[in-house]
Amino acid sequence: MTTAVRPRLSDDQGFTLVEFMIAALIMSLVLGGTVMLATQMQQTYTTQLEDAALEQEARYALDWIARDIREAGNDPYSGIDDSTQLIIDPNGGGDDNSIQLLADGGGDDDANGLIDANGEDITIERDPSTGIITRYDAVADDTEEMTDGIFTDLHFTFLDSTRTATADETAVAYVQIEVTARSRAWNANLGERPSSTLSTEVRLRARP
Repeated sequence: MTTAVRPRLSDDQGFTLVEFMIAALIMSLVLGGTVMLATQMQQTYTTQLEDAALEQEARYALDWIARDIREAGNDPYSGIDDSTQLIIDPNGGGDDNSIQLLADGGGDDDANGLIDANGEDITIERDPSTGIITRYDAVADDTEEMTDGIFTDLHFTFLDSTRTATADETAVAYVQIEVTARSRAWNANLGERPSSTLSTEVRLRARP
């Protein structure tokens, strides 16, 4: 008859200090990598959101500017002189980043042969100190901030009916609008705040 020998407690061995340090190092590397990956994913997600918001704001600016330009020269009572339906560089700064637009009436009720109602004499320009594109209503004497302060450029190109660049305000039939907006968020991959430039072309309805 044989008797089983039970091991003594002194025979049980735990982790040595070296094994514990190696395990701790491996765990630190795994956790560090996980945190780094999560941080990168969060930064990428934030960047994508900022890029989408940037492009959305630029498209919004193009849309409302194009709408105002398209209506310039609306004159059912022939009360507006051709030379004042659209004014290039209304502030006289020698730049092509502002435009003044006149239209008689935003609707049938407002058309009366006079420029005397809100929205009939407006100036669009970018404020270089704030990066905001503004819409000044001369009749209401009111300046409205139409965008966030992220725009670094607003540029107009004036074309005649043959799409040739012109400085003759009475000959302008098309206006090309270009806006450039810069994100407020820093892109670590690019090492800068990314910019987006969008453009569109508008035909003045009142011009042949």
